[in-house]
Amino acid sequence: MKRALAILAWALIWPMGQARAEFPERSITMIVPLAAGGGTDGVARILAEQIGRRLGQPVVIDNRGGANGVIGAQAAARARPDGYTLFMTTGTTQAITPALMRNLPYDPIRDFTPIARVGVFPLILAVNPDVPARSVQELVALARSQPGGLTYGQWSALYIAAGRSFARGNGIDILEVPYRGSPPTMSDVVAGRISMVFVDMTVGLPLVRSGAIRPLAVTIAQRSAMLPEIPTMQEAGLAGYDISAWMALYGPAGIPQEVVDRVGAATLEALATPAVVSRLAELGFEVSPGNAATLAAHGERELARWRTLVAEANITIE
Repeated sequence: MKRALAILAWALIWPMGQARAEFPERSITMIVPLAAGGGTDGVARILAEQIGRRLGQPVVIDNRGGANGVIGAQAAARARPDGYTLFMTTGTTQAITPALMRNLPYDPIRDFTPIARVGVFPLILAVNPDVPARSVQELVALARSQPGGLTYGQWSALYIAAGRSFARGNGIDILEVPYRGSPPTMSDVVAGRISMVFVDMTVGLPLVRSGAIRPLAVTIAQRSAMLPEIPTMQEAGLAGYDISAWMALYGPAGIPQEVVDRVGAATLEALATPAVVSRLAELGFEVSPGNAATLAAHGERELARWRTLVAEANITIE
């Protein structure tokens, strides 16, 4: 009787182990918590194609935009943890929104399995060409000479924090002008209706190259390969300033380690391919890869940092 039970137990367990060993046996869904067409969606589509090619199964994008990424994050957190639902997301869902909002329907640490860090969209501090400042130091001096006379546009918590941290760190008064998105913001800075803007490379780089706006600094800790001649905010004198839109690949909590390892390896292999790096750079994206452990530590640091930034910059959701 005991032998029969042992055989039955093995028969039940064996197919499960075989299925895991053969992962993936079918297509994989990659949830993106933003609408189609933006820079984040573009990065996700490039990597979905590359990951699918390496895993031998298609990776299909599922755009779940809305509510500052909460809709997509909630769907990913509730998905079955078998590796067939991935979550390509940004610091918005994993650090910024959790720092801003209470009672979220997900926990950014507990409800997700880190798989791989992908990279960042650096931000640019840029001014209208008629603004008489050709460096951050000159911009700060100009702002001090006319408190409240300069304006900057923002359309989300990331850009609010970028602007308020800049103003607070330099002890200057700049008028914040809220917008509903990047198109009207950039239209107004190009037209001179606002003085300056913090903008991601995807949107800002074409305007920099055309001369429509003048870049003064990048907001990441190291200079950007896409604008190597432009200093960082830290080089311009603002110690510790490091704000960007970072991206990473997660899954729901509880994904088997062997699946995490395989998907992570495929992702990192893609990010080490020069042709892929070049395609991502065209979107204004800088590859900064890291494995699951690196991402886990990064996510915890970013959540803590954004909680501090939100408190210091007095950011609230209306």
